[in-house]
Amino acid sequence: MAEGESESTAPERTRKKSGTRKLLVTIIPLVLIAVVAAKLTILKPPPPTPAEASARAAVAQYELDTKCALANAMTPPPAPGAAATPTVKAPDATGPTLDLDATTLNLAGGHFLKVGVSLQLPAKAVADDVKVNENWASLVSQLVLDTFSGRSFSDLAKEGAREKLQHEIGYRTCERTGGKVTTVYFVDFVMQ
Repeated sequence: MAEGESESTAPERTRKKSGTRKLLVTIIPLVLIAVVAAKLTILKPPPPTPAEASARAAVAQYELDTKCALANAMTPPPAPGAAATPTVKAPDATGPTLDLDATTLNLAGGHFLKVGVSLQLPAKAVADDVKVNENWASLVSQLVLDTFSGRSFSDLAKEGAREKLQHEIGYRTCERTGGKVTTVYFVDFVMQ
């Protein structure tokens, strides 16, 4: 009888094991589906209110303005009143530079100005890729034209005028590229 009992318990054990396996195979996917559903519905954070979104946008704009001002030797704007004061440091000028073609402009009084500009790129940027994929050269060329057109030779010959305009163009470039180009350098500046 002992042999018969052992034979009858062996099928019961395999039935219990297969029942447990079936139960696990059924429960695990259901638990995973429940977790995913909970994450997508219940645990999903609510969308920001318009006030929160505008506050975040104001802080982001302040940080960009501060970054661009510090990179171009300008005074950063005052911190927004209600927003937390973010800490922004001047960006390092450790990335590559991208030299743009020189632009020749007519100045007031029949004089000419030749300006060559170089862009300070982010640290990991590749200048050749940026030249092909970004439209920063056109943007900076337009800023140079807008800044220098109509200026006189004597205005540009004043002490510090060139540096002031370089920082102004750098700041505006930084703003328009979202802080990707932090500043510009004049690599060629000839007035005649």
